[in-house]
Amino acid sequence: MPGNSGGSGVVRPSRASWVPPAVDMSLPSAARVYDAYLGGAHNFEVDRRFAARAEELLPHVKDVARRNRTFLRQAVRYAAETAGITQFLDIGCGLPVTGAVHEVAREFQPDARVLYADNEPVAVTQGEMMLRDEDRATIIHGDLRFPESVLHAAATRELLDFDRPVCVLMVALVHFVPDAENPVALLARYRDALAPGSLLALSHATVDGVPEPVRGQTMDFINSYAHTQNPGFVARTRAEFLALLDGFDLVDPGVTYTPQWRPDRPVTTEDHPERAVCFAAVGRVPD
Repeated sequence: MPGNSGGSGVVRPSRASWVPPAVDMSLPSAARVYDAYLGGAHNFEVDRRFAARAEELLPHVKDVARRNRTFLRQAVRYAAETAGITQFLDIGCGLPVTGAVHEVAREFQPDARVLYADNEPVAVTQGEMMLRDEDRATIIHGDLRFPESVLHAAATRELLDFDRPVCVLMVALVHFVPDAENPVALLARYRDALAPGSLLALSHATVDGVPEPVRGQTMDFINSYAHTQNPGFVARTRAEFLALLDGFDLVDPGVTYTPQWRPDRPVTTEDHPERAVCFAAVGRVPD
């Protein structure tokens, strides 16, 4: 992306017409970098440079991102087809990509309603464009760390009925909440807002069971996020991941690596599912 100095001698990136004025273009954003991993177009040169460096640290990082997207689709399919859920709340939804939640859900529940939420202005702006002709799906500016900004937004209350089951999606998101912000208590606030039968689909970075050299590569990759707008990136153990799901009943097959959660084909040890470096699980609010 071309830059200009504005006469100050400091090179600044130019701002495309679709970029909201509030966007910080000087530091990489996790949402935009994730978009770059997935081959999206709504990212900046600073994000692409970071993504290229991340790929040097963790050479299969694009596969990690794709496996998270596959888990999201499998979780939505389970919720809509098997659990019969017609309401979805995708927190930290990121930028528009093929196979979005409303598209997958409506393969099984044509009347499905979907509320997307993200704290990245570019994601919200592009989501609004993607959903401009939708009457049963919308996006809001909301932050996982502030449940009221998501759960009590006017659009949320207009679209979703929390007296009935909702499938909440937090995919590749909670690992950006450091321990100091008490993610266990945070997720409990969302759980307490959900009706019995609701689901939480969760994936999270880990190095549990991951052998070298991938374990070390993953930690170097995670630590590199200290120089982004999302510096709190942390890998968690299986026990710490399970703690996030306290109060939920785990849906079979329980805690797995992302490619092992209800895959379309059998996944064996030869497929090295641990290279996904993310745990995945779906929890159900008990009756």
